[in-house]
Amino acid sequence: MQEIDWKTLSEMPGSRKLNPKKYQILDSSLQLIHEKGVQGLSVTALSKSTGLSKSLILYHYENNDLILEDLFFFSGKMARMWIEKCLEGKHSFEERISGMTEGIFKWVLSNKEVGEFFALMFHEATKTEAMQNVYMGIYQTAIELWERIFLESMRYNDLETIKNQVRAIHSLIQGSLIHMVASKDEENAASYAELIKFNLEKILSIELPEIEI
Repeated sequence: MQEIDWKTLSEMPGSRKLNPKKYQILDSSLQLIHEKGVQGLSVTALSKSTGLSKSLILYHYENNDLILEDLFFFSGKMARMWIEKCLEGKHSFEERISGMTEGIFKWVLSNKEVGEFFALMFHEATKTEAMQNVYMGIYQTAIELWERIFLESMRYNDLETIKNQVRAIHSLIQGSLIHMVASKDEENAASYAELIKFNLEKILSIELPEIEI
């Protein structure tokens, strides 16, 4: 599993504070979920994989739901980090649409365990109110990023049109990536990106730069 910079993620605006013990727990939790599914996540398994005592693990996370909630929250922060990196130096509307899409792809492809976990959580996120709140926070952040690109382009005077366009492209990209990850078809990511580019051009009536992944 590619190393995750939990410290940087925890220092992002609006983030949650973590400590090195939580880094270990979250890393091991991702690996266990990747290998055995959510049902494989337990205090016993975490103690064995981290070398931490069960009591110390329970001190930091009283139950599995709190671990899943943090993993879901920080996977959203990782997406934001990749998107902002890919938007750097991009100024035109077309460049920023491609940059946003590249960022989302690169986030999913940068860490297989995180991509799989995020796709899984879209089916799990309705099970608790806390997880619903995390999901809505991630969703709202994505929508606001897309809306900012549209508003700054000065191409649209109708806010309702912007909202409709944003919802359409967000659903298109999210659905395609979840399908790719759920199908374990990441090796064909370039084909997914090309299809998304084609559909974005049709929806927005523009010509986009290549989506580089």
